[in-house]
Amino acid sequence: MGKLRSAASQAPIRSRSSRHAKSAHAAVARRGSGSDNTRDWADLGDGPASLIAERVLADDVASYILFRAVCRPWRRCCDDPRTRGGDVLDDPRLRPRQWIMLLGAGEDLAAQSAPHSSRRQFLNVCTGQCIQVDVPELLDHGVFRSTAGEGLLFLHCKATSAIRLLNPLTRQKATLPPGPTGFNPSHIGSCWDTCAGLADDHTTFLYSRGDMAFAKPGGDRWLRLESNSHLLMPNVFFAGRFYGIANREIMTVDMNRGDDLPPRLAVVARLDMPLHGMPDKTAHLVDNGGKLMLVHRTTRRGPGYQRSYRVYKVDLEARTVTTRGGVGLSLGGRAIFLARWHAISVSPKSLPSIDANTIYPGFSLNERGGSEQIGAYHIRDGRIESFGYDNRYALSQPWSIADCLAIYVSAYDA
Repeated sequence: MGKLRSAASQAPIRSRSSRHAKSAHAAVARRGSGSDNTRDWADLGDGPASLIAERVLADDVASYILFRAVCRPWRRCCDDPRTRGGDVLDDPRLRPRQWIMLLGAGEDLAAQSAPHSSRRQFLNVCTGQCIQVDVPELLDHGVFRSTAGEGLLFLHCKATSAIRLLNPLTRQKATLPPGPTGFNPSHIGSCWDTCAGLADDHTTFLYSRGDMAFAKPGGDRWLRLESNSHLLMPNVFFAGRFYGIANREIMTVDMNRGDDLPPRLAVVARLDMPLHGMPDKTAHLVDNGGKLMLVHRTTRRGPGYQRSYRVYKVDLEARTVTTRGGVGLSLGGRAIFLARWHAISVSPKSLPSIDANTIYPGFSLNERGGSEQIGAYHIRDGRIESFGYDNRYALSQPWSIADCLAIYVSAYDA
């Protein structure tokens, strides 16, 4: 299994589960010291330890791995993640949910540029915990852009062009079929018009310039989307399904049409306004703490040249997109980092240097540098913060958490 190391210098707050794991390490280390007040936690018993492990796993797979690392008796009572779920997609609890692989400024993870640095830092955007993980595959693989991958890495082999799916925390991996004819691979830091991700809990997709294909890990071929004429804008994996935007519609993929019928796009909600992925006008679907939101970024030109950010609630049951209930003036206490092709929602409760109900533009957007200098846009009152970034020069170090997240979303625009 890959080694997980703490990286406290990169995250101001650790998760509660991480602190509990450290306490458990200390408790086991103290056993046998002769103190009557010391409990032998290693002798907890398979029943209680297994129950604790299941609850830890339901919260976060990284905490589950740390729990198993405490001592040998605890490892015996809970399964190795590499074999527990079988295939890399079989058990959703084992996915690195909310974990992102941080990137360097201008880092290019194309296959032809390998070898890449294999010691990577991963940040949990909900807890603020930061860990170091060894990903040796990066010595001879590139990484596809993935906006709907649940923390999984879609790898592209430099030597063979093989496509692989990797869980970087559990080390589970699977080989996908060779890329479909005409697919132009897009890697983090390279071209911007293609991506990979999950269509549902068991199926992956590749998307390139309106062409979309699907395959399951271990399968022998990619299945192309039925007669697709839609150009999907930034997409998201939410509640076990893929969602994307095509002008006035929010769409998902209908994968349940039978073995003889190809998948097709299905409309789940309609919009009152047209959305176009132009440089000064973008729209993103975002998993905002378990709620599906749409963030619309526009520019009003003329005498009143002004940047505008609007937030909408997507109600999949009612098939509507609305600002009712004050949603348009709030992010539910969270913050969103966005660029042209990627956006993520984070919790300021665990990242205290981040402001709630605030949108942070990525470094690839025009308003971040130049004359506008929008480093942070506060949704409720329209207040703007400038961080003095000059896009003609490299970002000065040390980087803040906000810098790391802005770099992360911007890497998908290169």
